[in-house]
Amino acid sequence: MLKNKKYIIDFFIKYPFLKNYKSTFKKLFFLISLVTFSFVGCEKNNSSEKHNSNKESNDKAKIYQKKESEKGRKGSWGKFDKKLNNKKKNNVRIKFVESDSFNVKRTYVGSLLPNNRVLMRSEIDGVIEKINFEEGDEIKKDGRMLEISTKELQLKLKIAVTDSNLAEINMERDKKLAEKNLISNAQLDQTRTRAERSRLSRELAIINLKKSLISSPLKGTIKTRYIKVGEFVRKGDKLVEILDFSSVIVKINVPEQEILDIKIGQKVDVALYILEDKIFLGKVKNIGLEADSGNRTFPVEILVNNKERKLRPGMLARATFTKIIDEDQIVIPRHSILEKEIGRVVYVFEKGKVFQRNIKVGLTKQDQVQIQKGLKNGEMIVVEGHTKLTDGEDVNVVK
Repeated sequence: MLKNKKYIIDFFIKYPFLKNYKSTFKKLFFLISLVTFSFVGCEKNNSSEKHNSNKESNDKAKIYQKKESEKGRKGSWGKFDKKLNNKKKNNVRIKFVESDSFNVKRTYVGSLLPNNRVLMRSEIDGVIEKINFEEGDEIKKDGRMLEISTKELQLKLKIAVTDSNLAEINMERDKKLAEKNLISNAQLDQTRTRAERSRLSRELAIINLKKSLISSPLKGTIKTRYIKVGEFVRKGDKLVEILDFSSVIVKINVPEQEILDIKIGQKVDVALYILEDKIFLGKVKNIGLEADSGNRTFPVEILVNNKERKLRPGMLARATFTKIIDEDQIVIPRHSILEKEIGRVVYVFEKGKVFQRNIKVGLTKQDQVQIQKGLKNGEMIVVEGHTKLTDGEDVNVVK
């Protein structure tokens, strides 16, 4: 603005003839036009200066950005090259391969059964005359338990004995008469037949009497009594059930792939769920000849001594078989083995690097696996940090 004012003053000095204008209006109009012209020129000059200034700033910004871009690009490539040159190694833990004895244990769950069980039924029709036991009683082998119509059968036996004796006497007399030809041979044969029938009747009466005097066929415990004194029973009716659990049977089911490892007489450790701190020694008594078609298992019976009567039929038990391999075996932790498309592998550590190795496994014991092929004593394998390794990779061993 100061520049424009100076321009107006210079204008009047340059053109003094304007002072002669008498008309104030004309002077005023001229001045307004002159001022307007000055402002337009000023604005144009300012706009031009501002445009030039913005253009210069934009050019500087572009140059700066280009420099920074090139600088950043160089910096990023430098970092990348640095990472390539200083790649971080994976940390791993290693373990020496050693040979050791290897025991394999397999446990099966089963239920306890009495070693012997007898359900006695009546062999004759008759009335219960006498009972010599109660439920829960211990009974000896051949001990008298009960009597069924023994009085009647004793009388029948006496009659049969008398008839048999008479038939024997008649036969002896007819023999003597036949020797003297006093009777025919046909009559002698009839006498012999009657004597034989009498003898058989006597034997049958003895058998029936024995059937009425019922004794225990084994030493055991009375589980259930089904009859009462004075009750009439028929042939085939239940009388009493006897259990022998001085020793018990642990019945288990063994898968077909493991049944060949079990032998008759093999020792077994048996533990109850209610007595886990107590181990009972058992022995394989019987191995089933045929597998169950449903689950492909074989029944196996284990005999366990039960003198203390702590084992009761119906209890759940665990039977543990131990297979001992006498020779030394290479054993490694189960978690060090990886399953891949090429099979089971481990990583072997050699001179700061790890190498993939195929192995063949054998038996398994908890978290330990027997190695049949692929490793030797003294080699080192990776046991931790091996899940993301590659063959031939450099690693860092940590304790």
